[in-house]
Amino acid sequence: MPSQHPDRERATPSPAAGLAAGSPLLLVDDQTPSYGGTPTPGGTLRIGRPNLSPGAFNPAAFAQDFQVAASYLDPLLKPDRLTLLPTAWLATTWTVSEDGRRITYGLRDDVLWHDGTPFTSEDVIFSFKVYASDISSAVRNFFTQLETVVASDETTVVVELNGNDPTWLFNASTLPIFQRAQYEAFWNDQSPSLRSLDGFDWRKSKPIGTGPWVIETWGNDDIAFTRNDDYWMTPPWQDSLRLVQTDTPSERASAWEAGEIDLVWPIRAADIDHLGDRPGRLYVTDSSKVQFVAFNFGNGGMPLAGSLADPLVREALSLAIDREAYADEVYGGFLDPLAGTIVQPWARDADIGLPAHNPEQAVALLNEAGYYDLDGDGYLDRWDGVPLSLTLVHPTDIDPELLRVLSRMRLDLMKIGVGLVLTAVPPDEFVSQWTRFRAYDLIAFSYIAYPGFSDFDLYGSPWDPTKNISGWNPGSFSNPEADAAIEAYLGASTLEEQQAALKDLQRVTNDDLFALWLGSPKTLVLVAA
Repeated sequence: MPSQHPDRERATPSPAAGLAAGSPLLLVDDQTPSYGGTPTPGGTLRIGRPNLSPGAFNPAAFAQDFQVAASYLDPLLKPDRLTLLPTAWLATTWTVSEDGRRITYGLRDDVLWHDGTPFTSEDVIFSFKVYASDISSAVRNFFTQLETVVASDETTVVVELNGNDPTWLFNASTLPIFQRAQYEAFWNDQSPSLRSLDGFDWRKSKPIGTGPWVIETWGNDDIAFTRNDDYWMTPPWQDSLRLVQTDTPSERASAWEAGEIDLVWPIRAADIDHLGDRPGRLYVTDSSKVQFVAFNFGNGGMPLAGSLADPLVREALSLAIDREAYADEVYGGFLDPLAGTIVQPWARDADIGLPAHNPEQAVALLNEAGYYDLDGDGYLDRWDGVPLSLTLVHPTDIDPELLRVLSRMRLDLMKIGVGLVLTAVPPDEFVSQWTRFRAYDLIAFSYIAYPGFSDFDLYGSPWDPTKNISGWNPGSFSNPEADAAIEAYLGASTLEEQQAALKDLQRVTNDDLFALWLGSPKTLVLVAA
């Protein structure tokens, strides 16, 4: 089947790139694989996952691995698996007013909770209120514009926002919905300013959902489910599901090889090479993981203060790094090296790409910017003799693969006469670095993007942490065109308006580089034959 994303075809790994010769694994590099025949029902599906946190079932806190919630709860709208656009789920229809401030959902009338009671609009209202006000809510920011949420009948919910929110359908609307009847009395019995579902006793009342799986038991490192035979969609083929916690990627790979689990994700490309003879499939899936190294335009206390304001220097650094090599050497070919500022397929502009590796052109640009090897030591210097050596900070708990990319990037920059000092700091100190101290030239980040684009605060000058204590613009990037694109995006009430604004943002941050983009790693899913 042809790729759904033509701009990614150049980055699609081949079996030779991703699997050793003679591997018993079948590589499935297709976002919509098809199968012949009918599945055989029965049995138990065992999935290895990190950080299950059994018992931490507060659905607003997201302290558990998301696979738990996805197994027993359903959202109103579900992100399309290829585009991440919202699609019908518990809600069959949704309409948005012209000003973007009123969203009306039409709900399914055939959905039952696991206890046999009907799903209604009151469950949606309660879930949204908990997400917005639970003191442990990890998604409270999705609901900052929520003014009211009411029901006109059992299958109609109306949300009123106090301002337009282009992410509402993508992010707030795709969160799991939980049962009002299970939690309302406990919720109302708490002080309004201190309410949380954290203290609910799930041993006395097991979590109830509408999803395909019903929670049965949980221990210190696993959660057991049984099939929901009354699921409103097609019930699962297996009789039961067991999520097994394995702390490290290597442990997950070993457990799969030993036949203790049937499916594991994610798995690192490095661990695949050490698997034995157990046959299976390795699925290569697109992901929304973002990796980048941001420039610090406010590096006033550093030896090369102000140097990164020169677009020639930033362009040279971007040309010097070999993203294709990182894809092969670090990720076994399982990396989209072309992914830049926006990874959501619905918003990503395929015509705006990253530059190809060109160290000769990089040196020429640095010479044009006034950097030459003045003392013959192989490194370029500024006119006053200060060597072009940059300091990059990253957290100590950084992804191991990203750390390898940074080390590989250091060698690439060395080849063009640029020094790079990697400085690891504890996670709490890392936050202080980009919000307070600012003692760096470059800073590395890695995160999973939401379905709806919500990272405008990376680029917008109002989110400069030196001027805004709640800001999240790690390098004090400022560009009037970027601010205008962000303003247009935040005011957009249609998908077409959002896409047009984000296309402008991609163009601006491609011309006036905000960061060195390091690609989006693919997600690898290992499945037993």
